[in-house]
Amino acid sequence: QPAMMRAKKLIEEGLLGRIYSARIVYLHSGNSDPNRPLYWKIQKKFCGGGSLYDLASHVVDLTRFLLGDFKKIFSRLEIFTKKRPIAGKPGQFGEVDVDDLALIMFESANGCIGTIEGSKVATGVNDEYRIEIHGEKGAIKFNSMQPNFLEVYDTRDAGEPIGGRRGFTAIETVQRYPKPATQFPGPKFSIGWMRYHSGNAFDFIKNIAEDTKPVTDMHSGYKVQEVLEAAMISNSEGRWVDLPL
Repeated sequence: QPAMMRAKKLIEEGLLGRIYSARIVYLHSGNSDPNRPLYWKIQKKFCGGGSLYDLASHVVDLTRFLLGDFKKIFSRLEIFTKKRPIAGKPGQFGEVDVDDLALIMFESANGCIGTIEGSKVATGVNDEYRIEIHGEKGAIKFNSMQPNFLEVYDTRDAGEPIGGRRGFTAIETVQRYPKPATQFPGPKFSIGWMRYHSGNAFDFIKNIAEDTKPVTDMHSGYKVQEVLEAAMISNSEGRWVDLPL
């Protein structure tokens, strides 16, 4: 996603200075209706975990990409509708045994304090992730429902009694992928969900063909799983969990 690549570059260049806090969420509304029938993604024997595994995993990975490794986490996992109707079997209900909502408080190795949320009960949304990162010298905001722009605030912009030049600026990122992934669609066209996935596939094949190391590898997946395991431990034992495990 070009906006996230740009965000990482700005952070690495020091635009934000010391990073204070972050709020990163991934929201769905599919479980908001308590009358929705039981399905495989809310049964542990089929899916292993709920919103923590299905949604929070993505933003855990994104948080690590932007802010580095986690130092410790505390989590709360909640099931709001514990029984749901079984489709095709009137009057029968099945147990829901994985979370509708996953909340994680974290401290990263660089000292950032933040929260991560994965929710399937975010009434009113479609498929939406939001990011806010605040630092000593600036801030970054992003919403996946407006995927063509990254919002950036720089404290070094001149301020005046009537505002000056201060404020969040929308940086156009559209489809500005690095070469050679810039030919079609061109960088000026609006980006969509499928472009992220085709970009991932291209990067995967390119790294195999050129025998190069990808940005995200098996170790990245392991580090995400480590945080998810820590979140399960934290929720069951009601305590902060240090990382690595």
